[in-house]
Amino acid sequence: MSMNQDDKSDAYDATARALHWLSAVLFIGALIIGLYFSTLDYRNDKLDYAKFGEWIHWHKTLGTLVFVLVFYRLYHRFRHPPPALPVDMPAWMRISSNLSHVSLYGLILVLGLTGLIASDIGNYPVRLFEVWLLPQFTAENRPLADEIFQVHMLLGDIAAALVAIHIGASLYHHFVVKDRVLARMLSGRG
Repeated sequence: MSMNQDDKSDAYDATARALHWLSAVLFIGALIIGLYFSTLDYRNDKLDYAKFGEWIHWHKTLGTLVFVLVFYRLYHRFRHPPPALPVDMPAWMRISSNLSHVSLYGLILVLGLTGLIASDIGNYPVRLFEVWLLPQFTAENRPLADEIFQVHMLLGDIAAALVAIHIGASLYHHFVVKDRVLARMLSGRG
């Protein structure tokens, strides 16, 4: 099948695709590390705190990178609107798609903010790639930081569920519906 101008218009541009996949890898990496934390017993004397600290630094690095990237993604999305959904897509799928994208962008922003704010308030330094130390802006208040971390962890669980739904919906479109919803984010071609 040859690609005419209309076929190209339903594909994401190369920048949007690159930003999506880079963000996806970083976000899923941060989520996996964060979900792993939720399985740990922090009162356990056998917990390797040095190793735990290394993973915390990587979680913060990946999360901060996703948080910064989301601003460029939103700017790019504003300047280059995403392609229209297939015309034959049912209204409930269109609504679900739009709602899931808004929810994922919102969660990325709120997860980043809660993580950075709780780290700052708790006096838990954020060191990107274990090299660049982000400045701290507030006085230490660990009880408040712990409460914010609880919100952060709950949002992380919600984000993990939304990512699973997002991936499942993409695969459903590709293998069951057999439309171009996933293809336009993979290569931009049919």
